Amino acid sequence: MIMKKILQILFSLIFIIVVFLLMLKNSQISTLYDLPTWLIPTTTSICFLYISYRYIILKIKEDKLEGEIISIVNHTFRTPLTSILWHTTELKKDLPQNQKYLYLQNINNSTSKVLNVVDVLVGIKDVKNTSGYFFQAISIREIIENSINKYRDKINKKNIKFQVSTFKDIPLLTLDLKKITFVIDSVLENAITYTKQEGKILVDCISDPQKLVLFISDTGIGLSKIDKMMIFSKFYRSHRAKLMDPDGTGLKLYLSKQIIERHNGRIYAKSNGQDEGTTFFIELPFKK
Repeated sequence: MIMKKILQILFSLIFIIVVFLLMLKNSQISTLYDLPTWLIPTTTSICFLYISYRYIILKIKEDKLEGEIISIVNHTFRTPLTSILWHTTELKKDLPQNQKYLYLQNINNSTSKVLNVVDVLVGIKDVKNTSGYFFQAISIREIIENSINKYRDKINKKNIKFQVSTFKDIPLLTLDLKKITFVIDSVLENAITYTKQEGKILVDCISDPQKLVLFISDTGIGLSKIDKMMIFSKFYRSHRAKLMDPDGTGLKLYLSKQIIERHNGRIYAKSNGQDEGTTFFIELPFKK
């Protein structure tokens, strides 16, 4: 990072020196090479404006990224850490054993939330490192069943009706188990989080000799036209999504897209609009 900034400064200095020399020697250079006298000032001005534009855009992106990270740290870390601190203080008191056990469970849950966010943030770098992928033959059905079990309490609380395919006659897929599990978890959690009480979620697939297409369909808040374009962008979260789940990071779907692409697959979402539900499609190739 420091080296990059040094190189940027050197490039800027070299550019300024070159522009200064060209402007100073404009008459001689124009006469020597039979050029219009306006050519060098115009060209250098255009280059200067373009570089200034790129610099401004870069700074805006950096400021936005910094703001998003601060927001994630503030919302996602502050709540569980405050909870841990409060429960730790309460445990110092003379409490019944069952109350202490409940507090310890809450501390464990809050700690898990923090670690999950850390894993996601670290994952931004890890998912792009293809040497870190370990491919093996695995059953997509087992991954889905395990993922549903992780969110069983949340499903029961919202009384969501799940319909899951039997995945009959679907061969094993050559995948990175840990990373594909992350994708399935992310998409299923997304469907559960944004599906309202008494909603429905369908998990099914279709296949041909080349690929498996897994789709997870919900009756949740749906996607606007902007959501459809931005849903897999880093840190993107719609206003309605933030209202329903303030602690989201806007990173899991972004990372899921990176992972699926490194499996030579595709992930995309379709929706008829707001409050019309969403269907996520995950295409994974059959390969040896």
